[in-house]
Amino acid sequence: MSKKLTVQQIAFGAIITAVYVVLTVINPLSFPAIQFRISEILVLICFYNPVYCIPMILGCFVANLFSPYGMIDVTLGTLATALAVIPMFKMKNIWLASLLPVFTNAVIIGLMLHFLYELPLFFNIAMVGLGQFTVVTVIGAPLFKFVLEKNKAFMSIIRRGDVKST
Repeated sequence: MSKKLTVQQIAFGAIITAVYVVLTVINPLSFPAIQFRISEILVLICFYNPVYCIPMILGCFVANLFSPYGMIDVTLGTLATALAVIPMFKMKNIWLASLLPVFTNAVIIGLMLHFLYELPLFFNIAMVGLGQFTVVTVIGAPLFKFVLEKNKAFMSIIRRGDVKST
């Protein structure tokens, strides 16, 4: 089931990657234990089209190069994103899909912060999970479900993965 990517899909994927990186890097709440990464809302486009999994994983990788936690955050943060977005397209419900990044980031990044700073494990898991839940499930899922899904041009771009369909 190998499908060749179009130039437009690659270009749009690069734009998504860049937007994720910029939104993460300019946000002072992207890296602390209690983090609100607004850029994480973008992971939900993987619910609509798996072509965005690689741009999201790459975006997380590049953004985490700016992390104060160093290469461990680049590695583990990217892993958490990959584990969240790869199965997302197979899900039938955006609300459930939005919980994937909540869970993967809470556990993986919570563990990372616990080992780096010897802070209480369950506190870290809860705080990272709370931030992810707020951004992705409370803000992101309703934004997609009730606003963006109503925009036919936007959804056409997301579902096709390119800008030709507008």
